Amino acid sequence: MSFAPRRSNTIIIKLAVVAVAAAAIFAVGYYMVKDEVKPTGLRNLPTAVVDQPIVTAEPTKAVAKPVYDEPVPLPNPEPLPALNQSDVAVVAALQGLNVDGLLQLVISEEILRKFVRAVDGVEEGKLITEYRPITSPQGALGVDSFHVNVAGGELGEVQDVEQFRMSEQNYKRYDIYVNVLSMLNTDAVVAMYKRFYLLLNQAYQEMGLTKGNFHSVLIRAIDNLLAAPDATNDMILVRPKVYYEFADPALEKLPATQKLMIRMGPQHEQRVKTSLRSLRAKLIQK
Repeated sequence: MSFAPRRSNTIIIKLAVVAVAAAAIFAVGYYMVKDEVKPTGLRNLPTAVVDQPIVTAEPTKAVAKPVYDEPVPLPNPEPLPALNQSDVAVVAALQGLNVDGLLQLVISEEILRKFVRAVDGVEEGKLITEYRPITSPQGALGVDSFHVNVAGGELGEVQDVEQFRMSEQNYKRYDIYVNVLSMLNTDAVVAMYKRFYLLLNQAYQEMGLTKGNFHSVLIRAIDNLLAAPDATNDMILVRPKVYYEFADPALEKLPATQKLMIRMGPQHEQRVKTSLRSLRAKLIQK
């Protein structure tokens, strides 16, 4: 079954986080791989000497992806609806979580299919551009600019170079997603996940992938987000063409999901990781 995408000016964390409820905030981040801005004349400028954290990329080795036993569905007096008619039941279950702002984030059409597609993308380190399960953050990427004196021009002269870092105002764009995630009762979310798991796995099987069951994909997606380096307020951005990029090449080479975790800001990232660790522990309990 197909469904029409909703488009916006930005792409996403959320990043987000489990089953239907997490669809509202999974890794918070199913948005913005990069933010479009007007190009400036920063190409071919000398490298700035601003100190910033350097992330050393470890050599990647091909390893087998872990597989986890599927959860046992909880007994429920009400039978599950068909996948194609599941939105009403899912919205009602989300309302039952009693978290202010949650339903405002959810795109309430084809919720389970969209969530499964998003989780599969996060497991691979990708951010979906279509069929996202939650709304995008408001506004564009916010940055602060500052200037440094850098030697190394064509004649060896000192040049005034503009540099960028993400602003506190940018981090505020993610407040509602992080707050909703933090307010979710982990036990209630896991119970909801188990209730709808058969439909989630059905939606995953429809995609025709061979990566194991959906539960394993979800756990690996959470692990992908938890593997993001810890953000700091001193991570420098550059704008060589149209988009902002991390000045540190190791950061810029990270999966899009992990770069989004960093872009949310240090405090948001730590809160999201705390929620994800708690959720992961409950999800793998026998």
